[in-house]
Amino acid sequence: MRILYHHRTLGDGAEGIHIREIVLAFRDLGHEVEIFSPIGNRLPGFAPRPEPTGRRERLLARLKRMMPRFLFEVAEIGYNLYAFFALRKRIRHFRPDFIYDRYATYNAASILAGRRTGVPVVLEVNAPLAYERANEPDESLCFPLLAMRFERWICSHADLTIVVSTPLRDHLIRSGVHPRRLVVMVNGVDPGRFSPDRSGAAVRLRYGLGKRIVIGFSGVLRPWHGLDTLLAAVARIDPAEIDWHLLIVGDGPYRQELEAEIHRYAIEGRVTITGRVPHEAVPDHVATFDIAVSPRSTFYASPMKILEYMAMGRAIIAPATENIRDI
Repeated sequence: MRILYHHRTLGDGAEGIHIREIVLAFRDLGHEVEIFSPIGNRLPGFAPRPEPTGRRERLLARLKRMMPRFLFEVAEIGYNLYAFFALRKRIRHFRPDFIYDRYATYNAASILAGRRTGVPVVLEVNAPLAYERANEPDESLCFPLLAMRFERWICSHADLTIVVSTPLRDHLIRSGVHPRRLVVMVNGVDPGRFSPDRSGAAVRLRYGLGKRIVIGFSGVLRPWHGLDTLLAAVARIDPAEIDWHLLIVGDGPYRQELEAEIHRYAIEGRVTITGRVPHEAVPDHVATFDIAVSPRSTFYASPMKILEYMAMGRAIIAPATENIRDI
């Protein structure tokens, strides 16, 4: 089949990895995939990058940082006009069997282009972004009601809307999306890369972990991941009874607060924060974990880290919530 993949992202960080893996999986199954996005038809790389590297990416990232929030939202809505005509042109030339669209706030272009040309649209929804952005201080919306109406319309008018958890499906149903439009499909992992056979010996040597019991976390360091809870828990473990070490694989906006908490608990010698790690190097880091932890998750997520822990056969501690039970 011929698949036109549309996303409205810079293609970096975790979302870039997710986009890349979906596209590669389609191609491995023998499908022809063409990408349409603000950064062109480039397939995102594995490594999360501190800053976008392409000229267009740098410009878009700079504009996003400099724009007032209300103006950025207006630009998000305005993107539909550009993308609608560009997608129609791409559809004429590529003649896809369907459009695969990664949902973004206000992004109705694929639905509109698909309806106009008669091409089916499969929508992938990883989060209820209108709700998420309205409730996060660093992602606040100027037009929350408009964003919710866009979200309901987009999810209701795709030919198929894939959601990554049961709670996310239920949230969209409560917002007015008909259940028959929605299919739950949790995230997946590449078992060839995240394998129990991977060795963490080199990583243990690099960080001087020796034979300590390694408690591990991997992911972007954000307040809602519950790392404060994890620190409070490990600080109660008596090193005389269990020779432990906490390995935090990742970086992010919460790092400074996290380091302050580590200092407050006086456990600096027992905690290592690696900083940014290329995605292809994550399995070797996870291989060092004796116990892999995901302390907290948003109610709608399908956390990749837990799937990676599972694929590598780690002992896992995670919340007993419905979305985690889906996995």
